[in-house]
Amino acid sequence: MKDLIIVGGGLAGISFAETAFREGKTFTIISDDSQNSSLVAGGLYNPVILKRLNMPQDAVSHMAFIRPFYKAIEERLNIRFDIQMPIYRKFASVEEQNNWFAAADKPGLDQFLSLNIIHKNYPCIPSPCGFGEVLHTGYLDTAALVTGYHNFLREHDSLVEEKFDHHSLVIHEGHIEYKGLQASNIVFAEGFGIKKNPLFKDLPLNGTKGEMLVIEAPDLELDAIIKADVFI
Repeated sequence: MKDLIIVGGGLAGISFAETAFREGKTFTIISDDSQNSSLVAGGLYNPVILKRLNMPQDAVSHMAFIRPFYKAIEERLNIRFDIQMPIYRKFASVEEQNNWFAAADKPGLDQFLSLNIIHKNYPCIPSPCGFGEVLHTGYLDTAALVTGYHNFLREHDSLVEEKFDHHSLVIHEGHIEYKGLQASNIVFAEGFGIKKNPLFKDLPLNGTKGEMLVIEAPDLELDAIIKADVFI
């Protein structure tokens, strides 16, 4: 009997599985990649809401956690997916510069907002007022992470690649069973697919989405993530 069945092999399912692995728990992930938002996500990690210059709750503890968490996966699987790169917030005016410096004095934000104005002449990105630099940021190559982790799961016979059939789940007193697999607990990490889960479909969850365009623009010569009206 396994400790866990995890339904969903995206970022949430992988993070849960990795935590279980480090705690010595046994598990099987069931995933058919039908919920592929993790594969096409931009993967940006950034502790600062740049429009308002404040931070989400627990952002400091989250940022302290993710670097060693992902580094351990990279080293164990011999892959690279954590791309550390600064974010430059483009200033549209001197007023925006002043707001930046005021925010940089706030507890918490002071460790992420640099006091140095960056002046770089990127082709086709006019920036007469310069940029503010956000520290300790970057992005995940989510496709590399998902692909590499799924290969690791296959090697350990811990991945069932099929669509999860909720009607085949049998809940017993003290354990669950699914097509011959038995486990003490089951975790659903289905993303928006939870709307089709008969156990949780009535939860008041609303789907959200963003848009990402993949372009080829070698003449931009970027060495940072640029934030103006959109992220580049």
